[in-house]
Formats: sequence, C-alpha cells, structure tokens
Amino acid sequence: AENQGINEMPPIDHKELGCHLFDFLFAAQDASTSSLLWAITLLDSHPDILQRVRSEVTNIWNPESDEPITADQIREMKFTAAVAREVVRIRAPATMVPHIAGEDFPLTENYIIPKGTIVFPSVFDSSFQGFTKPERFDPDRFMEGRQEDQIYKRNFLAFGAGAHQCVGQRYAINHLVLFIAMFSTLIDFKRERVDGCDDIAYVPTIVPKDDCRVFLTQRCTRFPSLS
Repeated sequence: AENQGINEMPPIDHKELGCHLFDFLFAAQDASTSSLLWAITLLDSHPDILQRVRSEVTNIWNPESDEPITADQIREMKFTAAVAREVVRIRAPATMVPHIAGEDFPLTENYIIPKGTIVFPSVFDSSFQGFTKPERFDPDRFMEGRQEDQIYKRNFLAFGAGAHQCVGQRYAINHLVLFIAMFSTLIDFKRERVDGCDDIAYVPTIVPKDDCRVFLTQRCTRFPSLS
C-alpha cells in the first residue's frame, strides 16, 4: 500500500471481514491438523528419522524437567525444523490455492492469461519439481549443507510466494516443530497400517485415507506439568 501511495486503508464491509476471518480459522485449524497427521504418519514409516529427532530434542530439552520448550530451544532444533518443512513440502495441506489475475499475464509466447481469470496453481505438484528425489521423505534437503529450499525456492509454494505469502508461515512451522519435538519424546506410537492407509483423502485439505489411527504409550517416566 505504501509503495502505491495509499496512506489509509479502504473501508471493509462485513462480508469481506468475515472472509478474512474464515481464512485465518481455516488455516489455523484444517491446514495445521493436516500437517500434524502427516508428521505422525511419516515419522512412523521412517524410524531412522524419528530417532534423529528424539536425539536432537533430548539433547536440547529435558522432557521431565517441567519446563516448557523455549523459543531459543526451538531455534536450536535444526533437524526437527527440517522435518517440519519436509512434511509441509511432501504433503502440502492445501494442494491448490486460487488466485485472480490482476492484469493480463503472458504465460507463454502464445498464451496470455486475461485479467480477472481465476487461476488454480498446483502447490502439491510444484513440490515434486526441482527437488532431489522429490518423492522421497528427506528432511536433510533443508539442512545447511544442501539448502534445497533456497535452490528450489520457486517450487516450495506451500505458503505461497511473493507479497501474498501466508502471514502465518512462521507460526505454522514453529507449531509443527513444537508438536514433533514433544510428541516424539513424550510418546511411543505405532500406526495401525492397512492397505491404502497412505493414500490421500481430500477433506478439503489432505489427510491420510485411514485418518491415521495410532496406538500410544507413555515414553517418559512421567509427563511434564508445563504449568
């Protein structure tokens, strides 16, 4: 707005305000829940990665300390953060995010998207382009040695791109890192695997077809109170 010389926000009617509130509620609930389910699913099927998460987290935070995980500790959990980002890459909660073309846009030499056209770019499909062995669950692609999130930045679109990136991106990743860290260290879990359980169901975010049924047992001596 500042770049366009707009000093005051235009008035917003109740319908538009309601749409904005719905966007926030949907992103905070459905999209986050989708990522939590896929995190459990992918860690269960990759025990080596689960063990690395547990090792990193317990070196930084004592699950039986009754102390919450701090922001500084979250920043130290580099591999756990890479796991969270890989979960979002390989199973982007919103597979398509509609946009309206603000002006005529030349997509190719022979085709122009007319202004006002509703475009549905495939966030899911873009996540499988460019990246090394994109179909493989490989959190190390986001570690400092490889930095594929920077090399293939144009393909990592789970949170959008440019001026209209998701405003809750950092919150969503921190939420997922915190969940993975605590769930992995406090709980032993085993998924009930059946035929087709890893297939994708659209509800409208994506979730495991079997709703990710898992059996839980307490891993630590006692749960922290965190009060």
